[in-house]
Amino acid sequence: MMNQSGTEVLEREAEAGETVGASSALDPFAMEAAESAEARRRYDPAKLRELVADIMVAWGYTRAEGYTVADVLGFADLHGIDSHGLQRFQLYASQMGNKIDPHGKAEILLDTPVSRIIDGHRRMGQLNGVDAMNACIEKARTTGIGIASVRRSCHYGAAGYYASMAAKQGLIGISMTNTEPIVLPLYARQIFLGTNPIAVAIPADPHPFFFDASTSVVAYGKVELYAKQGKELPGTWVVDPENRPLTDSADALARLLRYNNEAGIVPVGGNTEYTGGHKGYGFSMLVEFFTAIVSGGATTDRTAQGDPVNGICHAFMAIDPKIYGDPEAVKARFSEYLDEVRALPAVPGRKVLVHGDKEAAALSDREASGVPLYHKTVSELRAIADGLGVDWRGALD
Repeated sequence: MMNQSGTEVLEREAEAGETVGASSALDPFAMEAAESAEARRRYDPAKLRELVADIMVAWGYTRAEGYTVADVLGFADLHGIDSHGLQRFQLYASQMGNKIDPHGKAEILLDTPVSRIIDGHRRMGQLNGVDAMNACIEKARTTGIGIASVRRSCHYGAAGYYASMAAKQGLIGISMTNTEPIVLPLYARQIFLGTNPIAVAIPADPHPFFFDASTSVVAYGKVELYAKQGKELPGTWVVDPENRPLTDSADALARLLRYNNEAGIVPVGGNTEYTGGHKGYGFSMLVEFFTAIVSGGATTDRTAQGDPVNGICHAFMAIDPKIYGDPEAVKARFSEYLDEVRALPAVPGRKVLVHGDKEAAALSDREASGVPLYHKTVSELRAIADGLGVDWRGALD
């Protein structure tokens, strides 16, 4: 990769989870003592929501916009998707005013009864994403289906939030996004693809079917979380240019952050065809088509280029199940099918779950007992708030 600007290095340091202060000497590869997930303190989700909104207002956003961002991040934390919740806020702080334009306004470039193309103009990804999915939902109510693509946007949090927006209204929701490059196409020695997640949410009882997964074997944020906990990476998540697995999480994160092809995450299926690496590679390419190609935006390899930066691209879809017949009958059949899967015999010590079961359990637990946050994430949020003159006391005590 080309040499990075000071801004790019700052962003990589922020993505590593380091506290950014006005005069701090940043070391993106410095690791704190290992912290287990179980040792995390819990915090009131309502108070965290207000704190995020306060910070957003200090950055120049309206309070309503602040709540939108808070709700997307809070969704991830409440559903146990820790890699895409408040720990992402440090990234936004590092990008605010450069990759993220706090004054950016989205522009509709194309609009039909079933589709919309939006230029996000470096507006926060959560704001672009919610507007785009709302448009899809409205179109689906009228025509049965709504599709939208967004270009020149920013990190939008958990893809599953937008799919769930549709499912909450009885629709089938789909969302995907490309990212900045960090994934190696199968057998390549140069990172070129993103983690490129795909999320699908479908109405069902007792809760929606919820699938949200990167097309890489693991999300980048998971590598961060393992490094924060001082844990060894399992299996083949990250490889070096010779296609050899890296298991030291701190070393792997450091190599990834330098963005000079010292390492890359592998696609779903791993680093060989024998394990199915070509499948995740193909899914990632499909994400590029529906996000970047159709919107006229930047493919992952070009998202970090340009002045101002090209930015990333998203895709959204809402489908009204009435186009398949009686929506309640469809929901009932699907719910019955999911229960049949849950009832299958399981290996000793395990239970058969379907997608969404773990998230539903996490939501119930965390709404009642609070959101667990890593100490480093709490330190980051306090530092951001302090730098803006926002009082975090009461939310992060």
